Amino acid sequence: MWNRSRREEETQARQAPPEPVKEAIPTSSYPTRRVDEATTRAAAVIGKTILVKGSVSGKEDLLVDGRLEGDVDLPENRLTVGQGGHIEGKIRAREIVIYGVVQGNMEASERVEIRKNAKVIGDLKACRPVIEDEAYFKGNVETIRVDPPKPPRPAAPPAAAPVEPIILPPAPESRKG
Repeated sequence: MWNRSRREEETQARQAPPEPVKEAIPTSSYPTRRVDEATTRAAAVIGKTILVKGSVSGKEDLLVDGRLEGDVDLPENRLTVGQGGHIEGKIRAREIVIYGVVQGNMEASERVEIRKNAKVIGDLKACRPVIEDEAYFKGNVETIRVDPPKPPRPAAPPAAAPVEPIILPPAPESRKG
């Protein structure tokens, strides 16, 4: 290093061993587990320029950004009414979240959220209703109380047949004589 010339250093740098080749990580020959499509799939959408007249029902989440004139029935799913969304009709869903306008009664098995700047005219029935500040709501609110399932009562023992008293004949008298 002290006595080396510049050329020697350059030739040694050029002749440096190449970086070791990285081995590929072996992969399994078994197919990988796919993520359930239902958990990664986005909600169905009624876009801003769409007008639907008639009832809507299904088994997937729904986002309404357009206009829907009719009833919505999604008992196991979530309905979201976007800021540009407008629904005229009854709504029944597991969860309802409203950013836009709804005219009609709503029933949710879990919760209803009426967000800031939303407008709702109609009755509301849910386990957990939420109405944010600056939201407009005109109607009645009914909170559904969900009781935990009651454990089954133990079966009563079978009724015993009534017992008749046994009447014994009088004992013979013994005489000492």
